Amino acid sequence: MLRTGADVPKGKVPRALSYLFAGLIHLIAASALAAAGWAAVMWPNVLGVLLGAFLLFVAWLMRPRLGRVPSGPLVLTRHAAPRLYDLTDRIGAEIGADRVDLVVVTPVFNASFEQAGPSGRRVLTIGAPLWALLEPQQRVALLAHELSHSSNGDSRHDRFTRTALGALAAVHRAMRGAAGGGEYVAEAVPQSVLSVLGLVLLIVMRVAGLVVRLVGLLLLVVTMRSARQAEYVADERSARIASSAAAAAMLDLVATADVEVNELAWMSSALGPSVWEHLRERQAAVPDSELERRRRIEAMAQARLDDSHPPLPLRVEFVRSLPHDWPLIRLRDNENEAIEAELAPLFDRLATELGATKRHDSFA
Repeated sequence: MLRTGADVPKGKVPRALSYLFAGLIHLIAASALAAAGWAAVMWPNVLGVLLGAFLLFVAWLMRPRLGRVPSGPLVLTRHAAPRLYDLTDRIGAEIGADRVDLVVVTPVFNASFEQAGPSGRRVLTIGAPLWALLEPQQRVALLAHELSHSSNGDSRHDRFTRTALGALAAVHRAMRGAAGGGEYVAEAVPQSVLSVLGLVLLIVMRVAGLVVRLVGLLLLVVTMRSARQAEYVADERSARIASSAAAAAMLDLVATADVEVNELAWMSSALGPSVWEHLRERQAAVPDSELERRRRIEAMAQARLDDSHPPLPLRVEFVRSLPHDWPLIRLRDNENEAIEAELAPLFDRLATELGATKRHDSFA
């Protein structure tokens, strides 16, 4: 990437393979549903009912998960936050992203963009701890990066592929549960028909799970390169919109601020809504030597070949190499203050809820 630059992944063969494997996963779910009806008709007895129930469970487990459209007090509409939405619209216009439908605030030290619900509503999620620690221009970089996921060529953000990966994750969790209970079943001496059926069911689940997980592994492999390349594309757009310095500082903060963020609940229980200012002060007081130590730990922790995100230190190096010294969109002080005022009620509510939960857990 440092040598050739970032470009939207255009490989036809990997994308075709990703759709093929995702289609196989969806086909398994559809076939299980059809087979459940067939079993009920062909074998109208206890065995047919049990087999049909098992196949219905498989179809339900592997169903496409379109996600729920978020609702509640931590959701910001366009009417409630016109300045924030105006900023996202300006950024989206520069990078070719569609307009955001909803903005959600969460206590997670992260941010994300996804399409949720049958209609595919575009939802931007902002993690309050991350947003609170960022400088105004770094917030522009964060928004530009997340909005880029709607058009940066990442096949894992495609709804067809993403729902297949969600089904794979559900099967993986189910297989881990079956493996956990499988030792007891395998060691038990069959004393009845039910115990034999239970053992057979366990074997069938493991074999079926291995097949699905193999297809899922192939899906992960063929989408790995495009996912990493697309992440660099989002970083390049972030640097172009907000400047290379702002984008690099934003990524570096993600790699170095987790220690202070992990204490957020404790601080919220004592400080309430003022916790966000205290969090910024805590992070600013961390010495450079400690920040460098955290960067090295992050580099070692993310040195995995199967991770869809490139290691953060490499992403920071890439962004710093880009010649985007001047931002296309600058968040001025009055705009930043207006956006902070729009977010303030949600941030205060979130801090209060975090503090109340921590106090309750402490006395439980």
